[in-house]
Amino acid sequence: MRVFFWLPLCTLIPVASVLAQQADTTQAYALESIVVTADRSESMLAASTGSVSVMTASELRRLPGVARLGDALRQIPGFAMLSLDGLGLDPQATVRGFYGGGETEYVLVLLDGRPINNMEMGLINWSQIPLAAIKSIEVIRGGASSLYGDAAVGGVLNVVTNKAEAGAEGLQASISTGAYRTYLGDAAVRSSVQGKPFAAFGSLLKTDGFREHSAREAGSVGVSIGLLQGEGYEVMLSGLGHWRQYDVPGPLTVAEIDASRVQVSPFYQFDRVDENTIRATLDGRRALSASSVLTGAISGEWRQSDLVRTLPLAAAFADTKAREVATRRFFGSVQLVAENLVMGADKLTVGFDGKFGGLDNAYYEMLTGTIGDYASFSGERGGISTEGDGSRRAAAGFVQYDMVPFARLRTTLGGRYDSISDRYEAATGESRAASHSAFSPKVGLNLALARSSRYVGHVYANYLGIFKAATLDQLYDQRILPVPFPPFGITISNSELKPQRGTSFEFGAYQRVAFTHTVASELTLSVYQVNMKDELDFSFETFSYANIASSKHSGLESGLRLYVGEHAAAHINYTLQNVTYQEGDNKGNYVKGVPRDYLNMGVTARLPKALSVGVVLHSTARMYLDDANTMPLDDYSTVDAMIAHQRHSFTIRLEFTNLLDADYSTTGFPDPDSASESGVVFLYPAAGRVLRLGVSVSL
Repeated sequence: MRVFFWLPLCTLIPVASVLAQQADTTQAYALESIVVTADRSESMLAASTGSVSVMTASELRRLPGVARLGDALRQIPGFAMLSLDGLGLDPQATVRGFYGGGETEYVLVLLDGRPINNMEMGLINWSQIPLAAIKSIEVIRGGASSLYGDAAVGGVLNVVTNKAEAGAEGLQASISTGAYRTYLGDAAVRSSVQGKPFAAFGSLLKTDGFREHSAREAGSVGVSIGLLQGEGYEVMLSGLGHWRQYDVPGPLTVAEIDASRVQVSPFYQFDRVDENTIRATLDGRRALSASSVLTGAISGEWRQSDLVRTLPLAAAFADTKAREVATRRFFGSVQLVAENLVMGADKLTVGFDGKFGGLDNAYYEMLTGTIGDYASFSGERGGISTEGDGSRRAAAGFVQYDMVPFARLRTTLGGRYDSISDRYEAATGESRAASHSAFSPKVGLNLALARSSRYVGHVYANYLGIFKAATLDQLYDQRILPVPFPPFGITISNSELKPQRGTSFEFGAYQRVAFTHTVASELTLSVYQVNMKDELDFSFETFSYANIASSKHSGLESGLRLYVGEHAAAHINYTLQNVTYQEGDNKGNYVKGVPRDYLNMGVTARLPKALSVGVVLHSTARMYLDDANTMPLDDYSTVDAMIAHQRHSFTIRLEFTNLLDADYSTTGFPDPDSASESGVVFLYPAAGRVLRLGVSVSL
């Protein structure tokens, strides 16, 4: 580990000393970036009253091991990404100790400001957005319910794409191939059509996967066009179509991995997902005066999923069912931002969000049994087990007031009120409904220690209220699980679930030092504590989900970057996540599935003869797989490396992920039968060394 720690820095020192003399332009450093996600309006990153990170398209292209959006998030402080498929195509985000384990999500993901988490479980389809279409990625780490409401507990991620823009022209395209017969291509173009700005992107992925039964295909097409543009106003229409089909290899026992880490257990040989999504958005913007802007948006989404999923009920017993889900959602948002109202440097943000979603759901019988039963099963679907339809309606109003009472002090005061109504009606006529509301306050301070051409220093503090409503599946999912006692079939959903609620305290800093005209360093640091109550857990008394858990999330997120103009950069990100249960039999234990230590560090440089090189280390340590903290996951580290050659507008790129061929698993779980003492542990093995060769063009 010490070797890996010093290698990137020692590599950068001689490169920096040479290239610092060659550079003759000023780097646009990240702390000088204008971001919109933190306050739902434009603000300077360093003046934020919370933890905000931004990653630009140029950084994404420079880093090794970044082929998809999920890969990029591993480079951001505070994000630990766990892979269930072994190649990073199905990543799971762990942020500030919040981890849904593939059942839900604690990160709200936005595409150009509009939510894309799915309706029934809140999960994210990371493959929808190709890298070629991304302009930047803006991340709020920590709670943001005061502006974004439900699910903005671990963080908010906003992917800003290169949408249609007057006068913008350009083309980005790439194609690559690599191990496991993997092919990936994406492209994005901006131009004009009959005088109207136009942008489009597309992507296509095909792979056999590194394990048996892990093949995957996916594709996206997106467009945006400026319908109306004039002095002080604009209207834009955008749309996205996405499809994906993939097999799910599932976990393996330790014994199975020892025999062959690429095999698939008979339990999971039928698991797969077939999904199609269509989304359209109409955005409008109107300047009411020189200091006030009104914005609004209407979005619609249709999605259809056909999937087969196996749930392990014990080490040697499982249940498989097919599911068909069709959802349709509509979002509406209107927001007013007015500046210089009273104090000359203040800003008022006020707005309204509303949404309605409907869901049609059906489960089909397949198989319940042992490995022997699965080995002889044909995979055919049986009749309908359960079916029904549900809906979620939500409305929210929010307000935030920012002012600068003193020259170096920014204060933020705001809050949001959410009202959520859910309903589900089974085909049998049984109907369930629930309504909940939540108020999420925010108080924040940002103090500028100093600001000059050589140094920028800010410290901040905030207090937040956060909440997460139970998903429709947690409330109403009608999948029947067999049990060896009357009534011999149960559903673990619970329509009486309350939202999870919490309070967050955070202190942090943004610092930048310019050593020369072209050499600078940046430091971001945050220390936080989140106290959550009414958390969901499985109750063995009722054999269903219940609000019976509470936890304390405390930790540290740090990021250090060193820039040498446009020629070289190095970074070190360290994340500490301490998450402990606060009640019950496991009080004081660490929450399972959350890595306590995550280290990401690397260096990239442009060398003579149009060559570029890069190396990045990822290290994960101290994770438990069980509530009792008796089953630790082995620590692991991987190294990604790349070398690229650019000639004119074309770049050839050779990459290795897991260069040192580490043998590891990213996560897992013990025998689901709590009464069993089998000691069986299920793990998700990761791929060894993977090679990728690609060509890209930028015009």
